[in-house]
Parts: sequence; C-alpha cells; structure tokens
Amino acid sequence: MPDLMAKKIGETGALCPECLKTVNAEKIVEGDDVYLVKTCDEHGSWKVKIWEGAEEYEYLYEFAAVQKTPGKTFYDDERDCPQECGLCKRHMQHTCLAVVEVTNRCNLNCPVCFATANECGYDYHPGMDEIRKMFQTVVDYVESPRCIQISGGEPTIRDDLPDIVRMAKDMGIEHVEVNTNAMKIANDFDYLMALKEAGVDDFYLQFDGTDDEIYMKTRGKALFDVKERAIENCAKAEMGITLVVTVAPGVNDHHVGDIIRYAASKVPTVKGVHFQPIAHFGRYPVEPTDENRILLPTLARKIEEQTNGMLKADNLIPTSCANVHCDLKSLSVVFPDGSLFPLTTMSLGPPKKTSDVAERTRTEISQLWRFIEDTMDGGNSANNGDGSWKSFVKRAKTHYLTVSAMAFQDAWTGEVERWERCCIHTVTPDGKLIPFCLFNATSREGRSIYREKAFGR
Repeated sequence: MPDLMAKKIGETGALCPECLKTVNAEKIVEGDDVYLVKTCDEHGSWKVKIWEGAEEYEYLYEFAAVQKTPGKTFYDDERDCPQECGLCKRHMQHTCLAVVEVTNRCNLNCPVCFATANECGYDYHPGMDEIRKMFQTVVDYVESPRCIQISGGEPTIRDDLPDIVRMAKDMGIEHVEVNTNAMKIANDFDYLMALKEAGVDDFYLQFDGTDDEIYMKTRGKALFDVKERAIENCAKAEMGITLVVTVAPGVNDHHVGDIIRYAASKVPTVKGVHFQPIAHFGRYPVEPTDENRILLPTLARKIEEQTNGMLKADNLIPTSCANVHCDLKSLSVVFPDGSLFPLTTMSLGPPKKTSDVAERTRTEISQLWRFIEDTMDGGNSANNGDGSWKSFVKRAKTHYLTVSAMAFQDAWTGEVERWERCCIHTVTPDGKLIPFCLFNATSREGRSIYREKAFGR
C-alpha cells in the first residue's frame, strides 16, 4: 500500500487479477514512479508500477489532442465498463485497427502466447460465413479508411486465407494486414504471392531478435533463419513488413538496438519495428512483478542507449490516438550507411492542430538538414546531386523506418481510463468490438472476461 509520502494523481477503475471483478483504483506517485493501487474486498490489494518519471507521466496528458468518438456503437447507452463492452457510449475513441481472428490453431506452441493457441481448451476455426459477419461488423461500425489485422492463432495455416483477404477487400475494407509467425511465407513463395494478389497490404511479422537463443526462450524453437527467409521472400514479392518484437526482461531487452539496426538494413522491405513489452495474459510462465515488466519509459531509454543516441528517447512520442500512456512512435529516414535521421521529437510539443504540427515538423527538418549539408561540404550540397534537400525528400518517401512501442494492459496494470480511449479493437462473431487488451486480459488462473465467451462457444 502507498506510504505517507505518496501523492495521489488520479482515480480510475481496474480489475482484480484473481476474480476479474471491477474495483476502484488510485494512481499515486512515490518517489519518481507512478503506481496503480487497487483493492478487492475478497482477494486483497495490489500496488503495481505503471510508469517511471512522474513529471513526464502527467505532461503526456497534454498530447491527448486527437479524439474521435465512434460514429456508431453496439450499445446505445452507457454500460458497466469494463465488464460489458461492445462498444458502448462511454467509449471515447473510434476504431483505428480492427483485429479479426480467423483461427486459434497454430503451427508453433510458443511459451509466450496472448491467445494461448492450441491449449485454450476449445477449437476456433470459423467458416467463411462467420468471417464474413465479422467483416460486416467492421463495415457497419468502422469509418473509412477501414483497416483490419487478420490474426489468430496463426492465420497462414488456412489454405483459404487468400479467399478471406479477397472477401475483405470486396466488402470495402481498404487495408488488410496479416499477423504471422512467418513459417508459411518463409517456405511457400507461391502462397505468399497468392496473398499479395488477393490484396494483402503488409505483414505484421513476429520477430524477437537476431539470436536463436532468444527464440528458444520465447518461441521454443530456433527461428531466425525462418524470419530471414520470410523477409527475403517479401523483398522479392515487394511486400512491406513490420517486425513485431515481444520484449521480455532478461531475454531480449538487451537486444533492442541490434533489432533496430537489423531493420534499418532491410529497408525498404521492412517498414517498421514495433516493440511490445511482455504483458501477463494468455500463456506466459512467470508470475507478474514490477521487476519482470518493461515499462515504456524504460524501453525508450534502452533504445537510446543501445543505438548510441542515434534514436533518442525524446524522438519517441505518443500517437495521440490511443491513450497517451499506451504507445510511443518515431519516424526516421534511413541513410545509405544504415544510420537514422529522426523526424519526430517531443520538442515539437503537444499537437493542437494538424497544420501546426506539420509546419513545425517541416521547419525543424529543414533546419536540421541544412546543418547536415553545412557539415558535409560547407553549404554547397544543396546544388549537388545526392546531398540535396530534393534527394533527401526523395529518399524519405521509400527509405524510412518507424520505431514504435505499445504497452498492453493485463489484469494487473489495466485501467478503465485507458480502455475507454483504446482504438485497437477485436471483432467478435456476435458483432461486438472489444478493446484488444481488455479482450485478452486473463486472471491469475487464465480465465478471461471475453475471449472464451466469444470464441469458445
């Protein structure tokens, strides 16, 4: 429980990790850390560290400038959040990305799996009609442009996945991303091309590092050569990839800089790296404590340290779409030597108007680029081929890299405040949209509020 010097900075709802009932919670500051403190009348109290850097935590609220409430909700009134979600009228953000799970079967059995694929006690492998209904939910409830991520389990175990993708496009879903462990697309180029021809826009490719010792711990199998073959095949097929990294302390948190450098070497096929600090839901073999979590500020510092300042913590900013404490993102141009030129920085301040941010960004980039030109050749390179601003802009259109991170909430860290501003939603067969973290949150014994009810029927 908080000490006498603790400062209360907010109140929210939360979950009891034992019974998943809603409990009241306080956010407090002790030292320079922010904690979520909650008590269940039946199961006791928890104090969980959710942020390092109290001043930054409070300042980030100023970045919550972009809000677009859902145009249509499943419920016409406000419901008991988070126990009865759909979405309801309490929700404060629209759907940016809809996750559609098309199977819970998988060709791996990873020690870490948010969906507990292959071992959840039920088999979910819907037919085309049921998938069509989920796509119809996206069409009915999500404003254009509609973006979906086809997920699982492992969606590429389905031979009919190209047909599923084609159906999504025919129904008016503009952007289709496939979440994959890369096993299939690494070994079957014809299948990869069938997905491209059906309309897949990019792959969300699971990638925990360049060292097989890491994969043995996170996936139970040496897989780096599989990842490399998949990336080579995508380059051949001219398909874009985001590398998705599950970050676990003591496993691969020392490796984030190497992953970023590797990604930069694979541009323009690799478009981004997305770090996901380990969350305690689904299949994860360690009891959660403050010591075995990677918080976003910690990850940002590790990125700065391990890239030798090429990408600084200050370059990682909230997207201002999800809750400001949920994600960080940067955008950089990749130079021929593999170095990054960041285009995002906290020094631009909170976004008030899109036009203001765009103008300030252009000004900052222009000033920085002129400085680089001056250091290269005394300021004359603006008129010389490869050193010119025109060449820089041309390269930026293709040779860029996003480095981002999202802190998923589990039953220990979850807050109603964040779930109500979530913009990544899982689509259920009965036509609901559930915030992704809430949908996947599980109790200490592995029970969920929504997943079994939606897919384990």
